[in-house]
Amino acid sequence: MANSTQQRRPAGTPKTVRPLPLVAMFAVLLAASIAHSASVRFESAGTYVKDGTYYLDSFARLSLGRGLELALANGVSLHFLVEVAVHKKRKWWIDTPVLERRLRFKLYYYDLTRHYRVEDVQTGESNNFRSLAAALRKLGSLTQFALIPASQIKNRSRYGASIRLELDQTRLPGPLQAQSLVSREWQLESEVFRWLLN
Repeated sequence: MANSTQQRRPAGTPKTVRPLPLVAMFAVLLAASIAHSASVRFESAGTYVKDGTYYLDSFARLSLGRGLELALANGVSLHFLVEVAVHKKRKWWIDTPVLERRLRFKLYYYDLTRHYRVEDVQTGESNNFRSLAAALRKLGSLTQFALIPASQIKNRSRYGASIRLELDQTRLPGPLQAQSLVSREWQLESEVFRWLLN
């Protein structure tokens, strides 16, 4: 019988783990990147009339992604812009803006007390949260926001509204602004969400 050059493993020795094929490894890394990427998407927005004023309720779901979460945990304040508009729809021409509002919010983290704060920059009103998830829910919500007097809307079927939310990259520290220009991980911007006034 020919001698075999293969040596037997001693009992109890763990098997050698073979590295993942390159394609499989790339898929794992891509999945991890997607799972931790920044994203924002409006799930609902609508208006209603109360006491002669149009009010807005909206909700956007946000995920900061790994880079922004690390920046936040290390003392970087994140600034957000919410742009709300009401426009008159025109059949043969571009829509006419009736109202344009820019709302500013700030999100930051207190390491000493381990809580997050969402601040309305215009009013100075702020809320504290024990978890990032709760802070992001607050950041993505507008409730009973006074939008426009109903008297300015003559025929509601001819008016529409829109809303969008984005991270204000100009308020990031200088090195992070440069990073945001080349990495999608630092880019956080929703699509424009539109609806008809009702």
